[in-house]
Amino acid sequence: MNMPYQLLLTILAIGSVLISIIYLLLYRESGNLSQFQKSSDYKFIELTNGLTAYKEFGSNNNTPIIMIHGGTVPSEGYSDFCKNLSERGYWVICYDQFGRGYSDRPKIKYSMNIYQLQLEELLDHLNIDQFILYGVSMGAPIAIEFANNNINRSLAVGIQVPVVNINNFIFKILRIPFLGEITMRFFGLPLIEKRALEWGNEVSLSKDLINGYINQLILPGSEYSLLSSSRYLFPKNYFSTYEVFSKSNIPLHIAYANDDTEVSPKSVESIILLNKNADVFVFSGGHAGSSKILDKITNVFLDFLSSNLD
Repeated sequence: MNMPYQLLLTILAIGSVLISIIYLLLYRESGNLSQFQKSSDYKFIELTNGLTAYKEFGSNNNTPIIMIHGGTVPSEGYSDFCKNLSERGYWVICYDQFGRGYSDRPKIKYSMNIYQLQLEELLDHLNIDQFILYGVSMGAPIAIEFANNNINRSLAVGIQVPVVNINNFIFKILRIPFLGEITMRFFGLPLIEKRALEWGNEVSLSKDLINGYINQLILPGSEYSLLSSSRYLFPKNYFSTYEVFSKSNIPLHIAYANDDTEVSPKSVESIILLNKNADVFVFSGGHAGSSKILDKITNVFLDFLSSNLD
């Protein structure tokens, strides 16, 4: 074995050890999920894959709206929106998807099937037959897929800044074993935290809400769930899911930002072309811009419901 080859092997070995040490040192998960759950005012139900946290707004005598959050911001971030809808005569249920918020973080493959099953079991628990769905960001294709599988039960669907296809370079990196783990820990989680702080400050969220959001990201199992979602849920082309939905007669409301840098406005416009009868509301301010015009977002959706259900 010649010296350059030996030197290369030595450098690679040392580099691997250093990366492994840094990876272990950057482990930040802490806290007790059970205690975190008990600190909330959410209700809990044991489902097939673990505890699901949910919260109800309004009377269960009213028509139910199921609020489906996105990939990182848990349901608590939409409490004001849910409260607004309930004050206008709806029974609103917001829940945390597995791996987020107050729900469990099971060691499973975080795929679309898992989230479909979770929602189905939650509705069974609440004895809900017919419903309205409202999905934000990654919650949008979850809502649309659920409606596709429950045509006769879905009264209407609202989607906001809907994910259509975000299979970019980062997600390709995250799918590579070991490299994905390193990328998520070194860059992914810090970036998500930074985004949360910026978003919270932009819309003047309370420090308690911002801290609660960040704290749920470092609970044991959170890193795994985010990485698994990034491998099996996010990096998909959901155009065909919206295409199937377009063949139904379910009323559809679409709200999106014309300056969104996370979800391409052109991708949203592609599904608007499929759903020519959709009610469309366009705003500016980016992916989280709706938080600055919450009353408008609420009223536009309520007007849509009044026009299609009353």
